[in-house]
Amino acid sequence: MGKESEMKKFAVACLAVCAISLSAETMKIGGVEFAFRVPAQYDADSPVLVLFGGRNWPGEKTLKAFGFEHLADRRRVFLLSPSFVNRDYWEPALWSGKLLKEAVAELEKRYRLHPRKLYFYGYSAGGQCANLFYAWMPDRVAAWAAHGCGVYFTAKMTDPVPALVTCGEEDAQRLVISRQFVYRYREGGGELLWKIFPTEHDLNRDALKLARAWFDGLLSGKNTTTYGEDDTFLVRKRIDPEFRNPLLSAEVEALWRK
Repeated sequence: MGKESEMKKFAVACLAVCAISLSAETMKIGGVEFAFRVPAQYDADSPVLVLFGGRNWPGEKTLKAFGFEHLADRRRVFLLSPSFVNRDYWEPALWSGKLLKEAVAELEKRYRLHPRKLYFYGYSAGGQCANLFYAWMPDRVAAWAAHGCGVYFTAKMTDPVPALVTCGEEDAQRLVISRQFVYRYREGGGELLWKIFPTEHDLNRDALKLARAWFDGLLSGKNTTTYGEDDTFLVRKRIDPEFRNPLLSAEVEALWRK
C-alpha cells in the first residue's frame, strides 16, 4: 500500500507540473503584459502565433477565449497575446509594434527559437492589429487573419501573404469595409479566404473553428489545390481572382460552406 500511495502522489505531482507548464504565462515588456503559452512539445523551429483580442482585452483573456491550445500543441506553436490598452495601439508605428517585436525576441531568447515568420489572428480591434501590423512588418509575417474588423491598411503590398477575413452579416458597416478590402487584396495578388457568418459583431464559435482549421492547414505546409467561389460556394477551376477562396483542406472547405 505504501508503494502504491507513493506512486499515486508522484503521478498527481507529474500531472500538476504538466498542467502548470501548459497554462498561460506572462511577461512584461515596456510596462505591457504579454501572455504566452508554450506548446507541449517544441523545437528550435517552432513558430509563434500572435493572438490579438478585442479592444483592450488582457492577453490571458484572449488566449482563453480563442481556444487555440490543441492546434498549438499539434503544430508545436507558441501562442503570444499582448494586453495593449488605448493610445491607438492598433497603429504599430506609434509604440505597440516595437513592444511586440521585443516580446517575440524575448520568447525566442528564452526558448532558443530560430527567428521565423509570425502568424497573426485578431478580433475587432485585434483584427485591425492583425492586418496593420502585417503591413508595418511584412518581412516578418507568414500569414494573418481577422474577424469583425473595420479598419484595413491601404498600401499596396508586394507579394501579399495568405489571409483570412471573416465578418458577421449583421455587422453592417464592417461587412462593407471588409468586403471592399477583400477584393482589393485579391486583385493585388493575395490568396484570401472570405467568409460571412449570420451573426452580428460577436466572435462566434464558427468563426473560431474556421480560423483554427485555416491556420492548421497553413502550418501543415499544405498547398492550395481547390478554390471556391464567393456567394455561390461552387468549387471551380476557373474563378475570377477577386472572388476566389483558397480551400486548404476538406475541413476548411466544410466550414467555409457551412
